[in-house]
Amino acid sequence: MSQEIITRASKLINSKTGYKDEGGMMGYAALSLIDENGHPSATTFAIVKADGINWLTFNTGTGREYAKRISKNNKACVCINSSEYTINLVGTVEALTDLETKKDMWIPNSAMDNHWSGPEDPQLLVLRFTTERYTIFFADDGSYAADTLKDSEKKTEPLVEPMFQFDGQCEHAIELYKKAFGAKVIKSMRFSDADPQDWSSNNEDDQNLIYHAQLMIGSQRIFLCDNLFYDLPRGHSVYPVITFKTADEVKAAYDVLVEGATIITPIGKTTYSACVANLVDKFGIHWDLMTE
Repeated sequence: MSQEIITRASKLINSKTGYKDEGGMMGYAALSLIDENGHPSATTFAIVKADGINWLTFNTGTGREYAKRISKNNKACVCINSSEYTINLVGTVEALTDLETKKDMWIPNSAMDNHWSGPEDPQLLVLRFTTERYTIFFADDGSYAADTLKDSEKKTEPLVEPMFQFDGQCEHAIELYKKAFGAKVIKSMRFSDADPQDWSSNNEDDQNLIYHAQLMIGSQRIFLCDNLFYDLPRGHSVYPVITFKTADEVKAAYDVLVEGATIITPIGKTTYSACVANLVDKFGIHWDLMTE
């Protein structure tokens, strides 16, 4: 039962990460740190990224007092709640300024642009909270769980999420799904935003099409794009995206599926993923394997 509650809480937290299409955040959490007098002090932060209840990240400025507090005492607590649920997480927090971490936490074309010039901005500070204990309650069915986060519970199972491909109509489809389902855009990149090593073209019309987008419909994430870069017939299609926690897990799955497969995109990095591969297996099933 505890694992079911953890899974439900994790999906809820993941649905609150990132930015709305209008520029606001998807969700917030109260992060409590120990102040200079040894007292707990809570501040509300937008949730930038998360791995369920395992860890959450928040962005702030280096001019704030958080880094100094954390260097003296890194114990912390996170609370996410409403009238429908309460999720309390107890653990530790790190103040991180290394470029790789900031690049991983950066969300292009979002409200972050209003505060920092980019992941290289020296004023950007990432706060990463790691859970040790949890207390979770859902009001609708009275489900409750409280325990230390065990190694078996920390293991993140791969996520199976759909990818929708379009023939130049992805942006119009996104607007339709926003109206029909109340979908929220959590990421949207045009081909002009792609790293040149991923894709390049002198066709201005192509550059304005959608390279990579993510929507939340309720608690379900879906991926969308215009099909310009795969060696497949252009048109509308749907296929599964398997999202893993680490690059090693992507490579392990790829090594199994690659036998007899047609490789569409060899394993490597892209603008939106640290490790991604795209192939059609020997049974004719199209797979997209990736990390965040």
